[in-house]
Amino acid sequence: MQNKCSSKLIYACICVSLLVFSVSAEARELFRYRNVSGNLVLSHTIPNDRVRFGYDIVDEYGNLVKRVEPQLSNEAYQAKLRKEKMVEECEKAVNRVNKLYQVEADIGYAEQVGLESIDQSVVNIRARLAVMTSQREEFELEAAQLDVSGRSIPKALLDNIERAKSQEKNLRDEINKRFSEREDLKSNNAYDRQVFALENCQEGAPPRPS
Repeated sequence: MQNKCSSKLIYACICVSLLVFSVSAEARELFRYRNVSGNLVLSHTIPNDRVRFGYDIVDEYGNLVKRVEPQLSNEAYQAKLRKEKMVEECEKAVNRVNKLYQVEADIGYAEQVGLESIDQSVVNIRARLAVMTSQREEFELEAAQLDVSGRSIPKALLDNIERAKSQEKNLRDEINKRFSEREDLKSNNAYDRQVFALENCQEGAPPRPS
């Protein structure tokens, strides 16, 4: 009976010791924060109105146990989101360029090939335009001869003239479109060169050509 009591007493003492040690360990942790005056404070508690500014939990020797970062204001949070989006877009641009080109010289080669293709397209369109212009002039000459001779000009001939004029306009618009594509290609390749040269995305990607 005496042995049983002794065992229970020892067990109870151990439990109490562990509890005291746990409480003591927790009690030794302090909050380190700045008060409204900006002064550093060490305390077992922290005012509710200072929590949002962040604080440290330290041990009795001042060693950092845990750091709680300040809560962001709405303005700061929106700025953080903008920064993250800017970096994300920059990283996408860098990944795209790195997949397309191994070295910067590849960008110049791609630009040269693209410009040559556009220039050849312009040459072909201009050839078609010259043919269409020649046809229209023939139709107009025929119409003028009929008019001078006092004969009526057939509606089909007038329709051919208008159709030729419309096709000429479309071809000129197509040439202008190719010129625009040419400028876009040069601008985009200049942008890709800037992206290719980036060392990191902390400042974001360069502005895209408008």
